[in-house]
This record gives sequence, C-alpha cells and structure tokens, in this order.
Amino acid sequence: MPYTSATAIAFAQRQSGRYGDGECWTLVEAAITGAGGKSSIPQTPNFGPNVAYVWGTAVSVAALQPGDVVQYQNFSWTQTTRIDTSSPEGTSFSEDSRTEGRGLPHHSGLVVRVISPGMVEVIEQNIPPRSGPVQSFQIALSAPATTTETVRSGTTVTVTTISHTVAGVVRCYRPVAA
Repeated sequence: MPYTSATAIAFAQRQSGRYGDGECWTLVEAAITGAGGKSSIPQTPNFGPNVAYVWGTAVSVAALQPGDVVQYQNFSWTQTTRIDTSSPEGTSFSEDSRTEGRGLPHHSGLVVRVISPGMVEVIEQNIPPRSGPVQSFQIALSAPATTTETVRSGTTVTVTTISHTVAGVVRCYRPVAA
C-alpha cells in the first residue's frame, strides 16, 4: 500500500489530548505507519530516544508538502515586531519579540499545510515537553523576508517592521511506502 499523506494528516488531526505515551515520535510514527508509510525505526541509524529520526527521503524546506515530516534539532524561531511612530509631538518606538523553540535536543512534527515558502503548519504533541497535547502550530522553518508597512494618519506616521531569525537544524522528510 502506498503512503497517503491525507490519511496520515487526518489520523493526527482526529487525536485530542495526548496520544499514546505523549511523545512527539509516537504521534508521527502512528500517523505515518497507519497511512502506509515506512516506520522510522529501520530508517534511523542507531535508533533511540536521543537521535534525530529519519522518516523517509530527505527533502528541502522549499520542497515540503502536506504529509511530510519535520525533524527539529535545537531549533528556534524569533519574530520581532518594531513599531516607530513620528508625529509633531515627537517620536517613539516599541519592540516585541516572540521566540518559539523546538527540539531540545530533537522534536518531530507532521506537515499539515504549507502556508508560504518556509512557513508551515505542523501537527505535533509534547510541546511543552512532558505535557503538551496534540496541537497544530504555524512555524517558520527558514527566515521570511523582513516586511515593513507605513501608515499615515494626518501628521502621524507609523512604520511597522517585522523581522525573523531562525537557528538550529531542521531536517525534512517525505515518507516512503512500507
């Protein structure tokens, strides 16, 4: 039976709370093997809890499709929003940063959809570690271009700049038939 990405995604999306033992691997492994894909166990050299799993054929972040697997290792994505405001009364700015981390030391997620190049929605569990339920999450795997928006309202000018940084390792896999 060939691997069917829609079946893997549907399985993962039907889960609520914690699936199995609550580990990220358990959800992804069940989704992949239940949809006709090959287990990560024989594909991963020296398989064990402290190694990065191999889920099929390696693909680039740019080539990701729904049903592919993302394997993070010491990964973080930071989105910084800076707002500069100028008016006759003066200038001001504010800045806010939000960081999401995955894979300390490693973590697995199943791609639900590709939002834009480098930005995906994954389904995962065990985030936060040891307690996180099955959940969908949007994450940047490569840093999107910085965006700037300028809004003028009378004599006030507001410039919003959003920038991104990523660090760590992301390995992407296309599951293969069992």
